[in-house]
Amino acid sequence: MLAKAHITIGMAAALTLTRPETAAEALPVIAGAAAGCLICDIDCDIAAEKKDSSRWRVAMAALFVCVLIEDHLLGAGMWEGIRPNLWFFGIAGFALACTFAGISKHRGFSHSLLAMAIETACLWMVFPSVCIPFMIAFLSHIVLDIMNKKPVRVLYPAKKGWCLGWFYANKTADKAFAALGTAWFIAIAVICIRR
Repeated sequence: MLAKAHITIGMAAALTLTRPETAAEALPVIAGAAAGCLICDIDCDIAAEKKDSSRWRVAMAALFVCVLIEDHLLGAGMWEGIRPNLWFFGIAGFALACTFAGISKHRGFSHSLLAMAIETACLWMVFPSVCIPFMIAFLSHIVLDIMNKKPVRVLYPAKKGWCLGWFYANKTADKAFAALGTAWFIAIAVICIRR
């Protein structure tokens, strides 16, 4: 799947499973889902997919930064979770994991449970409140990609990858999942706002 499907499904899944009741509770969910929904595709090597993914990853990184600023202005609490003695190791570890993922083969390390565990542990050292939404969005990315025709090495470093072979990444199913994700995201956002 392309970026729009991953973003909308990842954000909607994170909101659905965490069910924030206030704006302050929604901020780490949005930040975590923004980081998790596209981090897997840091290894894209196909030109069209790389352009799509890169553009949207920049947008999600900007969203993450905007949420951090908003959280700081509201005093909502994300900054209070920073581990004083660990934040440097968290940032360095996350950067190293992303660098390794970026140079690995597409749908290899970056799409694995190992990458998710390492990146989540690194995030926990900096912003622990984003970890659950990050994992939800990350897992939604893996599930969507498993439905495609190219194998995903979920259990990296195991060589075998999994795929159901149902869809091509950039065809009709991608548009359908993006539309479904958008509708789901809007519906769950309305439900969360009304509470």
